[in-house]
Amino acid sequence: MTAVPGRSQESPVRNIALAARDVLDVHFLFTYQRGDDERPVLHFFWCGTPPAPLQGRATAIVSNAICAEVSLQAPPDFSIVNTNFIPDSPLPDIDLPHLDVRSKIFSLEAVNGNALAGIGLGNAKSRGPEDEIAVESVLVALMNSVRSARVLATYTREVERFATRDPLTNLYNEVAFRDLLNYETHRSNRQGYKFTLMLVDLDNFKAINDSYGHDTGDLFLKKIADVLKSALRSGDVAARNSGDQFAAILPVCDEGQAHIAARRVLENVRAASMQTPDGKSIRQTVSIGVAVFPDHAREERDLYLLADSMLAQAKTFGKDRLSMPSEQDDVEVLKSMGARNILVLEALAQRRIVPYFQPIMNVRDRKIGAHEVLTRIVIDDRVIPAAEFIETAESMGAIGRIDYQLIEQTLAKVRDCGYQGALFLNLSPRALVLNEFIPTVRKLLRDYGIEPSKMVFEITERDTVKGLDVIGRYIDALKDDGFRFAIDDFGAGYSSFQYLRTFSIDFLKVDGDFIRHLNGQGTVDKAIVTSIASLSERLGIKTIAEYVESEDILSQVSSAGIDYAQGFYIGKPSPDLL
Repeated sequence: MTAVPGRSQESPVRNIALAARDVLDVHFLFTYQRGDDERPVLHFFWCGTPPAPLQGRATAIVSNAICAEVSLQAPPDFSIVNTNFIPDSPLPDIDLPHLDVRSKIFSLEAVNGNALAGIGLGNAKSRGPEDEIAVESVLVALMNSVRSARVLATYTREVERFATRDPLTNLYNEVAFRDLLNYETHRSNRQGYKFTLMLVDLDNFKAINDSYGHDTGDLFLKKIADVLKSALRSGDVAARNSGDQFAAILPVCDEGQAHIAARRVLENVRAASMQTPDGKSIRQTVSIGVAVFPDHAREERDLYLLADSMLAQAKTFGKDRLSMPSEQDDVEVLKSMGARNILVLEALAQRRIVPYFQPIMNVRDRKIGAHEVLTRIVIDDRVIPAAEFIETAESMGAIGRIDYQLIEQTLAKVRDCGYQGALFLNLSPRALVLNEFIPTVRKLLRDYGIEPSKMVFEITERDTVKGLDVIGRYIDALKDDGFRFAIDDFGAGYSSFQYLRTFSIDFLKVDGDFIRHLNGQGTVDKAIVTSIASLSERLGIKTIAEYVESEDILSQVSSAGIDYAQGFYIGKPSPDLL
Protein backbone atom coordinates (compact mmCIF):
# COMPACT_ATOMS: atom_id res chain seq x y z
CA MET A 1 0.00 0.00 0.00
CA THR A 2 1.28 3.44 -0.95
CA ALA A 3 0.43 6.54 1.06
CA VAL A 4 -0.32 9.57 -1.09
CA PRO A 5 -0.49 12.97 0.64
CA GLY A 6 -3.85 14.65 0.19
CA ARG A 7 -4.92 18.30 0.02
CA SER A 8 -7.63 20.20 1.85
CA GLN A 9 -10.56 20.53 -0.59
CA GLU A 10 -14.18 21.53 -0.78
CA SER A 11 -16.46 18.65 -1.73
CA PRO A 12 -19.83 17.05 -0.90
CA VAL A 13 -17.94 14.68 1.40
CA ARG A 14 -16.69 17.64 3.45
CA ASN A 15 -20.24 18.89 3.89
CA ILE A 16 -21.37 15.43 5.03
CA ALA A 17 -18.53 15.24 7.56
CA LEU A 18 -19.18 18.69 9.00
CA ALA A 19 -22.91 17.98 9.34
CA ALA A 20 -22.21 14.63 11.01
CA ARG A 21 -19.94 16.27 13.62
CA ASP A 22 -22.96 18.07 15.03
CA VAL A 23 -24.40 14.80 16.32
CA LEU A 24 -21.51 12.31 16.29
CA ASP A 25 -17.90 12.14 17.44
CA VAL A 26 -16.64 11.87 13.83
CA HIS A 27 -12.87 11.71 13.29
CA PHE A 28 -12.86 10.72 9.64
CA LEU A 29 -14.82 9.39 6.70
CA PHE A 30 -13.35 7.12 4.05
CA THR A 31 -14.13 5.63 0.66
CA TYR A 32 -12.55 2.78 -1.28
CA GLN A 33 -13.16 2.61 -5.03
CA ARG A 34 -11.40 2.22 -8.35
CA GLY A 35 -9.79 5.39 -9.70
CA ASP A 36 -9.80 6.68 -13.29
CA ASP A 37 -6.78 4.49 -14.07
CA GLU A 38 -8.65 1.44 -12.68
CA ARG A 39 -6.26 1.25 -9.69
CA PRO A 40 -8.16 1.19 -6.36
CA VAL A 41 -7.80 4.15 -4.01
CA LEU A 42 -8.50 4.27 -0.25
CA HIS A 43 -9.35 7.91 0.52
CA PHE A 44 -9.48 9.23 4.12
CA PHE A 45 -11.30 12.51 4.77
CA TRP A 46 -10.11 13.80 8.19
CA CYS A 47 -12.10 16.23 10.33
CA GLY A 48 -8.94 17.85 11.70
CA THR A 49 -5.24 17.08 11.87
CA PRO A 50 -4.90 13.44 13.04
CA PRO A 51 -2.13 12.36 15.43
CA ALA A 52 0.26 9.91 13.79
CA PRO A 53 -0.88 6.95 15.98
CA LEU A 54 -4.54 7.59 15.07
CA GLN A 55 -3.77 7.82 11.36
CA GLY A 56 -1.74 4.60 11.51
CA ARG A 57 -4.41 2.74 13.48
CA ALA A 58 -7.20 3.87 11.11
CA THR A 59 -5.18 2.89 8.06
CA ALA A 60 -4.46 -0.57 9.46
CA ILE A 61 -8.08 -1.29 10.49
CA VAL A 62 -9.63 -0.15 7.19
CA SER A 63 -6.95 -1.78 5.01
CA ASN A 64 -7.37 -5.12 6.76
CA ALA A 65 -11.15 -4.87 6.35
CA ILE A 66 -10.80 -4.15 2.63
CA CYS A 67 -8.43 -7.05 2.05
CA ALA A 68 -10.74 -9.40 3.98
CA GLU A 69 -13.82 -8.47 1.96
CA VAL A 70 -13.98 -10.86 -1.03
CA SER A 71 -16.51 -8.80 -3.00
CA LEU A 72 -14.09 -5.87 -3.22
CA GLN A 73 -11.45 -7.98 -5.03
CA ALA A 74 -8.75 -5.75 -3.55
CA PRO A 75 -5.24 -6.15 -4.99
CA PRO A 76 -2.33 -6.48 -2.53
CA ASP A 77 -1.23 -2.92 -3.31
CA PHE A 78 -3.54 0.09 -3.58
CA SER A 79 -3.12 3.83 -3.16
CA ILE A 80 -4.00 5.67 0.05
CA VAL A 81 -4.92 9.36 -0.01
CA ASN A 82 -5.36 11.52 3.10
CA THR A 83 -7.34 14.77 2.90
CA ASN A 84 -7.71 17.08 5.91
CA PHE A 85 -10.82 19.28 5.78
CA ILE A 86 -9.85 21.37 8.81
CA PRO A 87 -6.03 21.54 8.87
CA ASP A 88 -5.80 24.00 11.76
CA SER A 89 -7.96 21.93 14.12
CA PRO A 90 -6.18 18.99 15.81
CA LEU A 91 -8.26 15.93 16.61
CA PRO A 92 -8.49 14.99 20.30
CA ASP A 93 -6.66 11.95 21.60
CA ILE A 94 -8.77 8.83 21.78
CA ASP A 95 -8.35 5.38 23.18
CA LEU A 96 -7.03 3.68 20.03
CA PRO A 97 -8.23 0.16 20.90
CA HIS A 98 -11.76 1.58 21.12
CA LEU A 99 -11.67 3.36 17.74
CA ASP A 100 -15.05 2.58 16.20
CA VAL A 101 -14.92 2.04 12.43
CA ARG A 102 -18.16 1.40 10.52
CA SER A 103 -18.46 0.74 6.78
CA LYS A 104 -20.93 -0.21 4.08
CA ILE A 105 -20.36 -1.95 0.73
CA PHE A 106 -22.24 -0.67 -2.30
CA SER A 107 -22.27 -1.23 -6.04
CA LEU A 108 -20.78 1.18 -8.59
CA GLU A 109 -22.50 0.39 -11.88
CA ALA A 110 -20.25 2.84 -13.73
CA VAL A 111 -17.21 0.59 -13.12
CA ASN A 112 -19.00 -2.76 -12.80
CA GLY A 113 -17.65 -3.33 -9.29
CA ASN A 114 -18.17 -2.74 -5.60
CA ALA A 115 -16.95 0.11 -3.42
CA LEU A 116 -16.80 0.91 0.27
CA ALA A 117 -17.95 3.91 2.32
CA GLY A 118 -17.11 4.25 5.99
CA ILE A 119 -16.85 6.40 9.13
CA GLY A 120 -14.41 6.50 12.03
CA LEU A 121 -15.81 7.42 15.46
CA GLY A 122 -14.04 8.24 18.73
CA ASN A 123 -14.98 7.07 22.22
CA ALA A 124 -15.77 10.48 23.73
CA LYS A 125 -19.52 9.91 23.69
CA SER A 126 -21.66 6.94 24.46
CA ARG A 127 -23.92 6.14 21.51
CA GLY A 128 -27.58 5.27 21.73
CA PRO A 129 -30.17 4.17 19.11
CA GLU A 130 -30.44 7.68 17.73
CA ASP A 131 -26.69 7.73 17.14
CA GLU A 132 -26.88 4.43 15.25
CA ILE A 133 -29.52 5.92 12.95
CA ALA A 134 -27.25 8.93 12.41
CA VAL A 135 -24.29 6.67 11.54
CA GLU A 136 -26.41 4.78 8.99
CA SER A 137 -27.60 8.07 7.50
CA VAL A 138 -24.01 9.33 7.13
CA LEU A 139 -22.95 6.12 5.36
CA VAL A 140 -25.90 6.31 2.95
CA ALA A 141 -25.19 9.98 2.20
CA LEU A 142 -21.52 9.19 1.61
CA MET A 143 -22.43 6.32 -0.73
CA ASN A 144 -24.77 8.52 -2.75
CA SER A 145 -22.14 11.24 -2.99
CA VAL A 146 -19.57 8.79 -4.37
CA ARG A 147 -22.08 7.34 -6.82
CA SER A 148 -23.02 10.79 -8.12
CA ALA A 149 -19.38 11.79 -8.55
CA ARG A 150 -18.63 8.60 -10.50
CA VAL A 151 -21.67 8.99 -12.73
CA LEU A 152 -20.71 12.59 -13.49
CA ALA A 153 -17.11 11.60 -14.23
CA THR A 154 -18.26 8.77 -16.50
CA TYR A 155 -20.68 11.06 -18.29
CA THR A 156 -17.96 13.66 -18.82
CA ARG A 157 -15.62 11.05 -20.29
CA GLU A 158 -18.39 9.79 -22.59
CA VAL A 159 -19.11 13.31 -23.83
CA GLU A 160 -15.42 13.81 -24.54
CA ARG A 161 -15.26 10.46 -26.33
CA PHE A 162 -18.27 11.16 -28.53
CA ALA A 163 -16.85 14.56 -29.41
CA THR A 164 -13.82 12.85 -30.97
CA ARG A 165 -15.08 9.38 -31.91
CA ASP A 166 -17.34 8.03 -34.60
CA PRO A 167 -20.17 6.32 -32.69
CA LEU A 168 -20.51 3.44 -35.18
CA THR A 169 -16.89 2.32 -35.53
CA ASN A 170 -15.28 3.96 -32.46
CA LEU A 171 -12.56 5.31 -34.76
CA TYR A 172 -11.70 8.99 -34.61
CA ASN A 173 -14.26 11.16 -36.38
CA GLU A 174 -13.46 13.62 -39.16
CA VAL A 175 -13.14 16.67 -36.87
CA ALA A 176 -10.68 14.92 -34.56
CA PHE A 177 -8.81 13.50 -37.53
CA ARG A 178 -8.26 16.96 -39.03
CA ASP A 179 -6.87 18.15 -35.69
CA LEU A 180 -4.57 15.13 -35.47
CA LEU A 181 -3.38 15.65 -39.05
CA ASN A 182 -2.57 19.26 -38.22
CA TYR A 183 -0.69 18.14 -35.10
CA GLU A 184 1.25 15.46 -36.98
CA THR A 185 2.23 17.93 -39.71
CA HIS A 186 3.70 20.35 -37.17
CA ARG A 187 5.42 17.57 -35.21
CA SER A 188 6.93 16.15 -38.41
CA ASN A 189 8.29 19.58 -39.30
CA ARG A 190 9.84 20.01 -35.85
CA GLN A 191 11.38 16.56 -35.56
CA GLY A 192 12.27 16.05 -39.21
CA TYR A 193 10.60 12.71 -39.91
CA LYS A 194 8.22 11.58 -42.67
CA PHE A 195 4.66 10.44 -42.19
CA THR A 196 1.99 9.00 -44.48
CA LEU A 197 -1.61 10.01 -45.05
CA MET A 198 -3.82 7.19 -46.33
CA LEU A 199 -7.40 7.62 -47.57
CA VAL A 200 -9.48 4.44 -47.93
CA ASP A 201 -12.82 4.31 -49.75
CA LEU A 202 -15.06 1.25 -50.05
CA ASP A 203 -15.84 0.18 -53.63
CA ASN A 204 -19.51 -0.07 -54.62
CA PHE A 205 -20.65 0.06 -51.01
CA LYS A 206 -24.03 1.50 -52.00
CA ALA A 207 -24.92 -1.88 -53.50
CA ILE A 208 -24.69 -3.47 -50.04
CA ASN A 209 -27.04 -0.88 -48.53
CA ASP A 210 -29.45 -1.21 -51.45
CA SER A 211 -29.44 -5.03 -51.39
CA TYR A 212 -29.39 -5.78 -47.66
CA GLY A 213 -30.37 -2.54 -45.90
CA HIS A 214 -28.49 0.01 -43.84
CA ASP A 215 -28.28 -2.21 -40.75
CA THR A 216 -26.21 -4.72 -42.69
CA GLY A 217 -24.26 -1.85 -44.23
CA ASP A 218 -23.43 -0.52 -40.75
CA LEU A 219 -22.23 -3.95 -39.65
CA PHE A 220 -19.99 -4.08 -42.71
CA LEU A 221 -18.56 -0.64 -41.93
CA LYS A 222 -17.71 -1.83 -38.42
CA LYS A 223 -16.08 -4.92 -39.92
CA ILE A 224 -13.96 -2.83 -42.29
CA ALA A 225 -12.99 -0.51 -39.41
CA ASP A 226 -11.73 -3.53 -37.44
CA VAL A 227 -9.82 -4.80 -40.48
CA LEU A 228 -8.23 -1.37 -40.97
CA LYS A 229 -7.12 -1.14 -37.33
CA SER A 230 -5.66 -4.66 -37.41
CA ALA A 231 -3.68 -3.87 -40.59
CA LEU A 232 -2.08 -0.75 -39.07
CA ARG A 233 0.61 -0.42 -36.39
CA SER A 234 -0.31 0.31 -32.79
CA GLY A 235 0.86 3.93 -33.06
CA ASP A 236 -1.03 4.69 -36.28
CA VAL A 237 -4.21 6.78 -36.17
CA ALA A 238 -7.35 5.47 -37.93
CA ALA A 239 -10.50 7.50 -38.54
CA ARG A 240 -13.83 7.35 -40.30
CA ASN A 241 -14.05 10.51 -42.35
CA SER A 242 -17.62 10.18 -43.56
CA GLY A 243 -19.96 7.62 -45.06
CA ASP A 244 -17.85 4.79 -46.42
CA GLN A 245 -14.50 6.62 -46.42
CA PHE A 246 -11.79 5.98 -43.86
CA ALA A 247 -8.43 7.65 -43.26
CA ALA A 248 -5.20 6.88 -41.45
CA ILE A 249 -2.10 8.76 -40.31
CA LEU A 250 1.06 6.64 -40.20
CA PRO A 251 3.81 8.47 -38.24
CA VAL A 252 7.46 7.82 -39.14
CA CYS A 253 6.48 6.14 -42.39
CA ASP A 254 8.21 6.74 -45.71
CA GLU A 255 7.02 5.91 -49.21
CA GLY A 256 8.24 2.31 -49.18
CA GLN A 257 6.67 1.58 -45.80
CA ALA A 258 3.47 3.32 -46.91
CA HIS A 259 3.20 1.05 -49.94
CA ILE A 260 3.58 -2.06 -47.75
CA ALA A 261 0.96 -0.79 -45.29
CA ALA A 262 -1.52 0.08 -48.05
CA ARG A 263 -1.06 -3.33 -49.71
CA ARG A 264 -1.71 -4.98 -46.34
CA VAL A 265 -4.98 -3.04 -45.98
CA LEU A 266 -6.05 -4.04 -49.52
CA GLU A 267 -5.34 -7.71 -48.95
CA ASN A 268 -6.91 -7.87 -45.49
CA VAL A 269 -10.11 -6.25 -46.75
CA ARG A 270 -10.27 -8.69 -49.68
CA ALA A 271 -9.93 -11.60 -47.25
CA ALA A 272 -12.63 -10.33 -44.87
CA SER A 273 -16.19 -11.56 -45.30
CA MET A 274 -19.51 -11.16 -43.53
CA GLN A 275 -22.76 -13.10 -43.45
CA THR A 276 -25.86 -11.35 -44.77
CA PRO A 277 -29.34 -11.82 -43.27
CA ASP A 278 -30.16 -14.31 -46.07
CA GLY A 279 -27.11 -16.43 -45.27
CA LYS A 280 -24.85 -15.28 -48.08
CA SER A 281 -21.21 -14.42 -47.56
CA ILE A 282 -20.25 -11.05 -48.98
CA ARG A 283 -16.81 -9.55 -49.50
CA GLN A 284 -15.70 -6.03 -50.29
CA THR A 285 -12.76 -4.23 -51.83
CA VAL A 286 -11.36 -0.76 -51.25
CA SER A 287 -9.51 1.90 -53.21
CA ILE A 288 -6.64 3.69 -51.48
CA GLY A 289 -4.94 7.02 -52.07
CA VAL A 290 -1.58 7.65 -50.39
CA ALA A 291 0.62 10.72 -49.99
CA VAL A 292 3.79 11.14 -47.91
CA PHE A 293 4.80 14.26 -45.98
CA PRO A 294 6.98 16.12 -46.89
CA ASP A 295 7.99 14.18 -50.03
CA HIS A 296 4.75 14.79 -51.90
CA ALA A 297 3.47 17.96 -50.23
CA ARG A 298 4.73 20.39 -47.59
CA GLU A 299 1.38 21.77 -46.47
CA GLU A 300 -1.35 19.91 -44.61
CA ARG A 301 -4.07 20.95 -47.05
CA ASP A 302 -2.00 20.03 -50.11
CA LEU A 303 -1.18 16.63 -48.60
CA TYR A 304 -4.85 15.85 -48.05
CA LEU A 305 -5.88 17.04 -51.50
CA LEU A 306 -3.11 15.02 -53.10
CA ALA A 307 -4.11 11.85 -51.24
CA ASP A 308 -7.71 12.52 -52.26
CA SER A 309 -6.61 12.93 -55.89
CA MET A 310 -4.74 9.63 -55.67
CA LEU A 311 -7.89 8.01 -54.27
CA ALA A 312 -9.89 9.31 -57.23
CA GLN A 313 -7.19 7.98 -59.55
CA ALA A 314 -7.42 4.51 -57.97
CA LYS A 315 -11.18 4.57 -58.51
CA THR A 316 -10.77 5.66 -62.13
CA PHE A 317 -8.24 2.92 -62.89
CA GLY A 318 -10.62 0.15 -61.84
CA LYS A 319 -10.89 0.19 -58.02
CA ASP A 320 -9.50 -2.47 -55.63
CA ARG A 321 -6.07 -0.84 -55.87
CA LEU A 322 -3.85 1.81 -54.36
CA SER A 323 -2.47 4.89 -56.02
CA MET A 324 0.37 7.13 -54.87
CA PRO A 325 2.43 9.84 -56.56
CA SER A 326 5.44 8.57 -58.47
CA GLU A 327 8.29 10.02 -60.47
CA GLN A 328 6.29 9.44 -63.65
CA ASP A 329 3.35 11.52 -62.45
CA ASP A 330 2.93 14.96 -63.92
CA VAL A 331 3.37 17.15 -60.83
CA GLU A 332 1.62 20.09 -62.47
CA VAL A 333 -1.40 17.91 -63.24
CA LEU A 334 -1.53 16.77 -59.62
CA LYS A 335 -1.33 20.35 -58.46
CA SER A 336 -4.10 21.24 -60.87
CA MET A 337 -6.27 18.44 -59.44
CA GLY A 338 -5.64 19.83 -55.98
CA ALA A 339 -6.43 23.36 -57.12
CA ARG A 340 -9.77 22.25 -58.56
CA ASN A 341 -10.66 20.53 -55.28
CA ILE A 342 -9.92 23.76 -53.44
CA LEU A 343 -11.95 25.72 -55.99
CA VAL A 344 -15.02 23.52 -55.46
CA LEU A 345 -14.77 23.51 -51.65
CA GLU A 346 -14.32 27.28 -51.41
CA ALA A 347 -17.11 27.93 -53.92
CA LEU A 348 -19.52 25.87 -51.82
CA ALA A 349 -18.40 27.44 -48.53
CA GLN A 350 -18.68 30.99 -49.92
CA ARG A 351 -21.88 30.28 -51.90
CA ARG A 352 -20.27 31.16 -55.21
CA ILE A 353 -22.31 28.60 -57.17
CA VAL A 354 -24.26 30.91 -59.49
CA PRO A 355 -26.99 30.10 -62.04
CA TYR A 356 -26.65 31.39 -65.61
CA PHE A 357 -29.70 31.30 -67.86
CA GLN A 358 -29.75 30.47 -71.58
CA PRO A 359 -33.05 31.12 -73.39
CA ILE A 360 -35.01 28.39 -75.18
CA MET A 361 -37.21 29.64 -78.03
CA ASN A 362 -40.40 28.20 -79.50
CA VAL A 363 -39.48 27.67 -83.16
CA ARG A 364 -42.97 28.35 -84.46
CA ASP A 365 -43.79 31.68 -82.81
CA ARG A 366 -40.19 32.60 -81.95
CA LYS A 367 -41.08 33.44 -78.36
CA ILE A 368 -38.89 32.65 -75.35
CA GLY A 369 -40.83 30.31 -73.09
CA ALA A 370 -38.07 28.61 -71.10
CA HIS A 371 -34.46 28.88 -69.96
CA GLU A 372 -31.78 26.32 -69.29
CA VAL A 373 -30.00 26.84 -65.96
CA LEU A 374 -26.24 26.47 -66.28
CA THR A 375 -23.84 26.05 -63.37
CA ARG A 376 -21.11 28.63 -62.94
CA ILE A 377 -18.61 29.52 -60.24
CA VAL A 378 -18.11 33.28 -60.04
CA ILE A 379 -15.00 34.61 -58.29
CA ASP A 380 -14.47 38.36 -58.59
CA ASP A 381 -14.68 39.05 -62.34
CA ARG A 382 -13.95 35.47 -63.36
CA VAL A 383 -16.82 33.23 -64.50
CA ILE A 384 -15.85 29.52 -64.46
CA PRO A 385 -17.98 27.18 -66.62
CA ALA A 386 -19.13 23.79 -65.33
CA ALA A 387 -16.80 21.89 -67.66
CA GLU A 388 -13.84 23.03 -65.54
CA PHE A 389 -15.08 21.68 -62.20
CA ILE A 390 -18.04 19.26 -62.50
CA GLU A 391 -15.89 16.15 -62.95
CA THR A 392 -13.81 17.13 -59.91
CA ALA A 393 -16.97 17.79 -57.89
CA GLU A 394 -18.31 14.33 -58.76
CA SER A 395 -15.05 12.63 -57.75
CA MET A 396 -15.17 14.51 -54.43
CA GLY A 397 -18.77 13.52 -53.76
CA ALA A 398 -19.75 17.21 -53.75
CA ILE A 399 -22.03 17.23 -56.79
CA GLY A 400 -25.18 16.93 -54.68
CA ARG A 401 -24.27 20.03 -52.67
CA ILE A 402 -23.59 21.95 -55.89
CA ASP A 403 -26.98 20.95 -57.29
CA TYR A 404 -28.75 21.99 -54.08
CA GLN A 405 -27.06 25.36 -54.00
CA LEU A 406 -27.72 25.94 -57.71
CA ILE A 407 -31.41 25.07 -57.36
CA GLU A 408 -31.82 27.30 -54.31
CA GLN A 409 -30.12 30.26 -56.04
CA THR A 410 -32.28 29.70 -59.12
CA LEU A 411 -35.55 29.56 -57.19
CA ALA A 412 -34.65 32.73 -55.29
CA LYS A 413 -34.12 34.57 -58.58
CA VAL A 414 -37.36 33.17 -60.07
CA ARG A 415 -39.32 34.36 -57.06
CA ASP A 416 -37.69 37.78 -56.96
CA CYS A 417 -38.23 38.60 -60.64
CA GLY A 418 -41.60 36.89 -61.06
CA TYR A 419 -40.44 34.62 -63.89
CA GLN A 420 -43.25 32.41 -65.23
CA GLY A 421 -41.49 30.21 -67.79
CA ALA A 422 -40.04 26.71 -67.51
CA LEU A 423 -36.57 26.00 -66.14
CA PHE A 424 -34.31 23.26 -67.51
CA LEU A 425 -31.66 22.10 -65.03
CA ASN A 426 -28.86 19.65 -65.73
CA LEU A 427 -29.02 17.02 -63.03
CA SER A 428 -26.23 14.61 -62.21
CA PRO A 429 -27.53 11.04 -61.84
CA ARG A 430 -25.26 10.75 -58.79
CA ALA A 431 -27.21 13.54 -57.15
CA LEU A 432 -30.55 12.08 -58.21
CA VAL A 433 -30.01 8.82 -56.34
CA LEU A 434 -28.91 10.47 -53.08
CA ASN A 435 -31.42 9.61 -50.35
CA GLU A 436 -31.93 13.24 -49.39
CA PHE A 437 -32.25 14.64 -52.93
CA ILE A 438 -35.99 14.32 -53.50
CA PRO A 439 -37.03 15.56 -50.00
CA THR A 440 -34.61 18.50 -50.30
CA VAL A 441 -35.92 19.56 -53.73
CA ARG A 442 -39.52 19.28 -52.55
CA LYS A 443 -38.79 21.46 -49.54
CA LEU A 444 -36.99 24.10 -51.64
CA LEU A 445 -39.96 24.43 -53.98
CA ARG A 446 -42.35 24.74 -51.05
CA ASP A 447 -40.14 27.39 -49.43
CA TYR A 448 -40.00 29.49 -52.61
CA GLY A 449 -43.57 28.88 -53.73
CA ILE A 450 -42.62 27.36 -57.13
CA GLU A 451 -44.76 24.76 -58.90
CA PRO A 452 -42.91 21.49 -59.70
CA SER A 453 -44.29 21.60 -63.26
CA LYS A 454 -41.99 24.55 -64.00
CA MET A 455 -38.93 22.39 -63.37
CA VAL A 456 -37.49 20.20 -66.13
CA PHE A 457 -34.56 18.04 -65.05
CA GLU A 458 -32.13 17.15 -67.83
CA ILE A 459 -30.51 13.72 -67.64
CA THR A 460 -27.51 13.14 -69.87
CA GLU A 461 -27.77 9.85 -71.75
CA ARG A 462 -24.08 9.04 -71.39
CA ASP A 463 -24.34 9.35 -67.59
CA THR A 464 -27.34 7.10 -67.01
CA VAL A 465 -26.69 4.14 -69.26
CA LYS A 466 -25.31 2.01 -66.37
CA GLY A 467 -28.30 2.39 -64.07
CA LEU A 468 -31.51 2.64 -66.08
CA ASP A 469 -33.72 0.79 -63.60
CA VAL A 470 -32.46 2.71 -60.57
CA ILE A 471 -32.67 6.10 -62.29
CA GLY A 472 -36.13 5.22 -63.60
CA ARG A 473 -37.51 4.72 -60.08
CA TYR A 474 -36.36 8.17 -58.99
CA ILE A 475 -37.69 9.76 -62.15
CA ASP A 476 -41.10 8.14 -61.57
CA ALA A 477 -41.18 9.47 -58.00
CA LEU A 478 -40.49 13.03 -59.16
CA LYS A 479 -42.91 12.72 -62.08
CA ASP A 480 -45.65 11.89 -59.60
CA ASP A 481 -44.94 15.27 -57.97
CA GLY A 482 -45.35 17.09 -61.28
CA PHE A 483 -41.70 17.52 -62.28
CA ARG A 484 -40.80 17.07 -65.93
CA PHE A 485 -37.76 15.43 -67.50
CA ALA A 486 -35.62 15.79 -70.58
CA ILE A 487 -32.94 13.59 -72.12
CA ASP A 488 -29.91 15.72 -72.98
CA ASP A 489 -27.52 14.91 -75.86
CA PHE A 490 -30.09 12.52 -77.31
CA GLY A 491 -28.60 10.36 -80.06
CA ALA A 492 -25.00 10.72 -78.87
CA GLY A 493 -24.82 7.30 -77.21
CA TYR A 494 -26.08 3.81 -77.92
CA SER A 495 -29.14 3.71 -75.67
CA SER A 496 -31.48 6.24 -77.25
CA PHE A 497 -34.44 3.95 -77.85
CA GLN A 498 -33.87 2.07 -74.59
CA TYR A 499 -34.26 5.42 -72.85
CA LEU A 500 -37.56 6.06 -74.53
CA ARG A 501 -38.81 2.63 -73.45
CA THR A 502 -37.60 2.99 -69.85
CA PHE A 503 -38.25 6.60 -68.86
CA SER A 504 -41.34 8.80 -68.92
CA ILE A 505 -39.81 11.73 -70.81
CA ASP A 506 -41.27 15.12 -71.72
CA PHE A 507 -38.45 16.55 -73.88
CA LEU A 508 -35.61 15.33 -76.06
CA LYS A 509 -32.65 17.63 -76.58
CA VAL A 510 -31.08 16.56 -79.85
CA ASP A 511 -27.30 16.19 -79.61
CA GLY A 512 -25.55 19.33 -80.86
CA ASP A 513 -23.27 17.43 -83.27
CA PHE A 514 -26.29 16.73 -85.48
CA ILE A 515 -27.56 20.32 -85.32
CA ARG A 516 -24.36 22.22 -86.08
CA HIS A 517 -23.92 20.37 -89.40
CA LEU A 518 -27.38 21.10 -90.74
CA ASN A 519 -26.24 24.16 -92.72
CA GLY A 520 -23.74 22.22 -94.84
CA GLN A 521 -23.98 19.02 -96.85
CA GLY A 522 -25.24 17.15 -93.80
CA THR A 523 -28.04 15.22 -95.50
CA VAL A 524 -27.54 12.30 -93.06
CA ASP A 525 -27.68 14.67 -90.10
CA LYS A 526 -30.85 16.27 -91.45
CA ALA A 527 -32.44 12.85 -91.92
CA ILE A 528 -31.55 11.84 -88.34
CA VAL A 529 -32.89 15.07 -86.86
CA THR A 530 -36.10 14.79 -88.91
CA SER A 531 -36.56 11.18 -87.78
CA ILE A 532 -36.08 12.11 -84.13
CA ALA A 533 -38.63 14.91 -84.47
CA SER A 534 -41.15 12.63 -86.17
CA LEU A 535 -40.76 9.83 -83.62
CA SER A 536 -40.99 12.28 -80.72
CA GLU A 537 -44.18 13.79 -82.10
CA ARG A 538 -45.80 10.34 -82.26
CA LEU A 539 -44.76 9.68 -78.65
CA GLY A 540 -46.02 13.05 -77.44
CA ILE A 541 -42.51 14.26 -76.61
CA LYS A 542 -41.31 17.79 -77.44
CA THR A 543 -37.91 18.27 -79.11
CA ILE A 544 -35.23 20.90 -78.55
CA ALA A 545 -32.31 21.65 -80.86
CA GLU A 546 -29.09 22.78 -79.20
CA TYR A 547 -26.22 24.73 -80.81
CA VAL A 548 -28.46 26.85 -83.01
CA GLU A 549 -25.90 29.50 -83.96
CA SER A 550 -27.29 31.08 -87.14
CA GLU A 551 -30.52 31.91 -88.93
CA ASP A 552 -29.72 29.21 -91.47
CA ILE A 553 -29.51 26.50 -88.81
CA LEU A 554 -32.70 27.80 -87.19
CA SER A 555 -34.48 27.47 -90.55
CA GLN A 556 -33.17 23.91 -90.96
CA VAL A 557 -34.30 23.04 -87.43
CA SER A 558 -37.76 24.42 -88.16
CA SER A 559 -38.09 22.47 -91.42
CA ALA A 560 -37.01 19.27 -89.65
CA GLY A 561 -39.98 19.61 -87.30
CA ILE A 562 -38.11 20.47 -84.10
CA ASP A 563 -40.24 22.31 -81.53
CA TYR A 564 -37.70 24.48 -79.66
CA ALA A 565 -34.28 25.95 -80.33
CA GLN A 566 -31.39 26.90 -78.07
CA GLY A 567 -27.96 28.32 -78.88
CA PHE A 568 -25.91 31.50 -79.18
CA TYR A 569 -28.12 32.75 -82.04
CA ILE A 570 -31.15 32.52 -79.73
CA GLY A 571 -29.29 33.97 -76.75
CA LYS A 572 -26.08 33.53 -74.77
CA PRO A 573 -26.02 32.41 -71.10
CA SER A 574 -26.52 35.32 -68.73
CA PRO A 575 -26.91 35.82 -64.96
CA ASP A 576 -30.11 37.77 -65.75
CA LEU A 577 -33.30 35.76 -66.11
CA LEU A 578 -35.46 38.48 -67.69
